[in-house]
Amino acid sequence: MKRLERFLLLALCFLGFFAASAKAQLGGVDRDAETKPVLVILGTYHMGTPGSNVVKPEVADVGTPQRQKQMVELVERLKRFKPTKIVLEIDWDKETKTQDLYDKYLAGNYELTKNETNQIGFRLAKELGHKKVYCVDWSDFWDDPTINYEKFAAKDSEMDAYLKGVYQKLKKEIDAEFERIYSMAIVDQLIFLNKPERAEKDHRIYFNILRLGRGTDYAGANYVSWWYRRNLTIFTNIVRLTESPNDRVLVVYGVGHNKLLNQFAKESGFYEVESPLKYLENKKSKK
Repeated sequence: MKRLERFLLLALCFLGFFAASAKAQLGGVDRDAETKPVLVILGTYHMGTPGSNVVKPEVADVGTPQRQKQMVELVERLKRFKPTKIVLEIDWDKETKTQDLYDKYLAGNYELTKNETNQIGFRLAKELGHKKVYCVDWSDFWDDPTINYEKFAAKDSEMDAYLKGVYQKLKKEIDAEFERIYSMAIVDQLIFLNKPERAEKDHRIYFNILRLGRGTDYAGANYVSWWYRRNLTIFTNIVRLTESPNDRVLVVYGVGHNKLLNQFAKESGFYEVESPLKYLENKKSKK
């Protein structure tokens, strides 16, 4: 009888482990649930470095005393959302290293970089008493020559001239935009960048890239397909870390991802998707 009891106990432990493992992969989401986890995607510019963006506009130094005061105000407004998980634009396979840095920050042994993952993500997580931060980014672009539209265009004078024209126009528009928001407080910058109409305009740029190709070579379309794939993969990683309908997930990501991440989240039906403007805008100023 004792042997049977031990067998049943082991079986229950195995089933519990299997269920937890499956949930870690599938995520605790259910589109038919009455209560769904809440998701907010906060689009931001790259505060510390320009990253891999085609156009690298000049940004204000967030390390100055004035900007640090504004960062405190930003964190205070984001605390209104009461996130249970904070998601960062860092490669998912670097989560262990990132967690180590965050642990050092909690212990007072790490100085924040100017990157938004630190300035917003680490700072807010600490303020809320979170023990963990989450990394969900994914990219393999330069490893695949079929989607490297720049290399394709470089071998074709007409395509090369077209792409240079696209880049020049884009740079002019973004430089003008960032010149406009350069003097704004950080909260106001993010309010501007997270307007829905801006996300739509931002996304249309990818369809200029789509036109690159000749004959059966669809370098531009391949790239745009990859861009959708990248954001679908990021969204999948967000789903996987969502554990319950009580989760409130804040995603801090490059503003260029706003359109697709919000689109996928809404189309999935897995989340109650809210705008960050609900928390960024000053409620006291509203009538």
